[in-house]
Amino acid sequence: MKTLLDRENSVPGEEFGPDPILMRKKGLPNPHPRDISEYKKKITDDSYMEHAIDRIAMELMHFLSK
Repeated sequence: MKTLLDRENSVPGEEFGPDPILMRKKGLPNPHPRDISEYKKKITDDSYMEHAIDRIAMELMHFLSK
């Protein structure tokens, strides 16, 4: 899993690791157990917050379009 510090070689949209929602939908186990300290580090990064807002908006639009 890429960390926020490994951005120089990252692919856009994949710099924050696998999407846990898509992994759950595919029936794959999450290789990284939840650790709240990681979330505390991520929310201080503005680019991660933009990424999270975009993901939430996409999920809401998908839900509303059904």
